[in-house]
Parts: sequence; structure tokens; C-alpha cells
Amino acid sequence: MQSSRVLRERFGMSTIRIDNKNIEEYFSNMRRCTRCILPETFPGIEFDEDGVCNYCRMYKPVKVFGEEKLKERLERYRDKGRKYDCIVPISGGRDSSFVLHQMVKKYKMRVLALTVDSGAILPEGYRNIKRVTEVLNVDHVWLKDEKQIETARQNTKIKFHGWLKKPSIHTIVPVLNAGDKTMNLRMYRYAKESGIPLVVGGNIIGNSSFEQDHWKTGFLGVFPDERGVYSTPDKIRLSFLFLLEYLKNRSNYHIPILKEYLEGASVYFFESVLKPKGVDSLGFFDYIYWNEKEIVSTITEELDWKGASDATTTWRIDDAAYPLMNYIYYKLVGFTEHDEMYSKMIREGQISREEALERCLADHESKWIHGPRLLGILEELEVSKKQLDKVLEKCREELLKKILGKKRK
Repeated sequence: MQSSRVLRERFGMSTIRIDNKNIEEYFSNMRRCTRCILPETFPGIEFDEDGVCNYCRMYKPVKVFGEEKLKERLERYRDKGRKYDCIVPISGGRDSSFVLHQMVKKYKMRVLALTVDSGAILPEGYRNIKRVTEVLNVDHVWLKDEKQIETARQNTKIKFHGWLKKPSIHTIVPVLNAGDKTMNLRMYRYAKESGIPLVVGGNIIGNSSFEQDHWKTGFLGVFPDERGVYSTPDKIRLSFLFLLEYLKNRSNYHIPILKEYLEGASVYFFESVLKPKGVDSLGFFDYIYWNEKEIVSTITEELDWKGASDATTTWRIDDAAYPLMNYIYYKLVGFTEHDEMYSKMIREGQISREEALERCLADHESKWIHGPRLLGILEELEVSKKQLDKVLEKCREELLKKILGKKRK
């Protein structure tokens, strides 16, 4: 008969009793899929007798349209704009920097780099935007509305203080990252005004399927497809569920916050209608297979792109919302978006399970979500870490009972 230690290693089983005193030990040892690294707190997860999760069993390899199709699409827009063939949005992150490099260097498009400044770009993002556009010698414009940025910051502060009074895992993203939902529309309108026929995206338009956060709405029981797209019925259901969450918290009853949510919802449902005629969009990673090693090596070696010194990952080092969001998710359910990302990379054969687990645990413990970066964000929100941790501790207790209770009956 196998020892309990061997069983835990083979099936990723946790035999630790869960309470707030040993929560870190539980999160470090909780049951994970034996093929990928998704944990037992992941929404909708089920394990078979071999410890393999349903996400691995149902997984279909990533498919792209291919480079020839991309070239065909790009030729439709070449020399069709007044001065530029396309806009490439750049945030300072790894993917948008790579897409800009490819459009300029490989596909020889007349590119305008564009950044919508939401007020949440981190210093690393600003640095990379400046450096990458300099190296590539491309024109770059900023879309920045100081009044809108200040309103968004005030809204976030009000929403977050309200969230602390009535925390919910369902509303972390709307509370901390709702202000960027109109970015696409602002870019399309700028393209229309400037006579640019195409927007090529790698960060906001056309995220790679590796970077779709399927699980963040999964706690509500609503999941998108592998490209992060929701069906119309699911969009309606999701909107209804978020409306209920909104109404539960009276701290949301402020006109600027209501306006922000309504603007985001209108784009969410009616972007195709609101989008100006004569401007098309193209998701780069719908055509070209996303490969982390190729992307990182290209941008670091050829563009002098740099990550964050306090982060163990190169993903999302440009956005101020994510250190806090990942901290909250980790403290509540013991995983972050990296667990899902690395699990997809395992299934695609880009990394081994051992490497993924090692990287993931390092991300969970990094200064990026536990150090001065987090404290600085909390200071801007006028919340202490002690105050936040107290709220998370109470919320976690009820949440884990709900999540794990169903699976351990």
C-alpha cells in the first residue's frame, strides 16, 4: 500500500486541515492536477481517478490561421491609409512590444504605435514604450484624458473601499480594472479620424488564447470559449449576475461609478455597432502561434525591453492593477492567473509540469505581489495591508467552505 506522502506526490492531494493559521501551508500543498498545475480551488475543476483535471481531458490544442493568411490580410491594408497602414497599440508589456516589432521589422507595414493612458501604466511600462518605439524608429502617440484618469482613480478608490465592506471574488476585476473597457473604441475612433484602416492588436485586441482569464467569471458559473469570447446568452447571464453584485453593495450607488459601468457594458455588448465604419481590427495571435520564449528573447535582445526587477514573470509588468488583483486572488483561493497560464503552456508542450510549478510558486511568493509595489498601490487607495488582510481572512473562510465543501462531500 502506498504511503500518504507518495499519494500526495502522485495525485497532488492535500490532507491538511484548512484554517487561517495554516492557510499558507494548505495553499502550498493543496491538490493539483497531475498533468497540469490547476488546483482544487479552481472554478469548475474535477479530477479523475488518475488525478487529471477535466480541463486537461477536454483540451484542444491551440490553432491559428497561419502566417500566409496573415500576409493576405495585411496586403489588403498596405498603402491604403493616408500616412499609416495600421495602428499597433502598445502598453509596454511583452506581447504588444513583440507585435509592434513584427509589424515593423518582419511585415514592413507603415505603423503608428499608440498608447491609451488609463492612468494605470507602471514605470516599467512607460520605460518600455519609450525604448521600444525609439529602437524601432516608429511614430508614437498618446491618447490621454487627465479628467477621465482622475475620475477613474476616484471611482476605483470608492469602489475598493466599498468592496472591503462587502467583499466578493466575483467583483475583483470590475472594482480594480473596469476603466479600460472603452480603450478599443477610443483607438478605433482615432484610427478613423487619422485615416488609418487597421488596428493590429496583441494586448487589448486579439489577446493570445494563452492569456484569456477564463476562470475569473468561472466562480459565477459562466465560462467563455478558448478565445475568451462569451456567447450572447452567457453575456446576458453574466451581465445580470454582475448587476446583482452591483446592487448588493450600496457603495456603488454613485453617478460616476454607474456611468463607468454603463459605458463598459455598452462597449461589451455593442462594440461592433459603436465601432466606426472603415476601420478593421486584427488579432495578431489569431494568426501567429504565441510562444513565450520567442517573444521574450526577441524583445529583450532586439528592443532592449526589460521586465520588472521585483517580478518573477514577464507577464503584465506594465499594469498597476495586477499586483493587487493577484495578491487578492492568491490570498482568497491560493492561485493567480499564472496557474492557468502555465497550465496551458504545459498542455501545449512549451514547459514541463515541474518548471511550471516552480515558476508558479515563485510568482506567488514574489515581491511583485507581497512587497513595496503592493504597499504603494494600497497607499494610493488609502487602505492599509493589515486592513486588507483582515477582510480577506474573513472572506476566505466562507469562500473555501463553499468551494471545497461541494468537492469533499
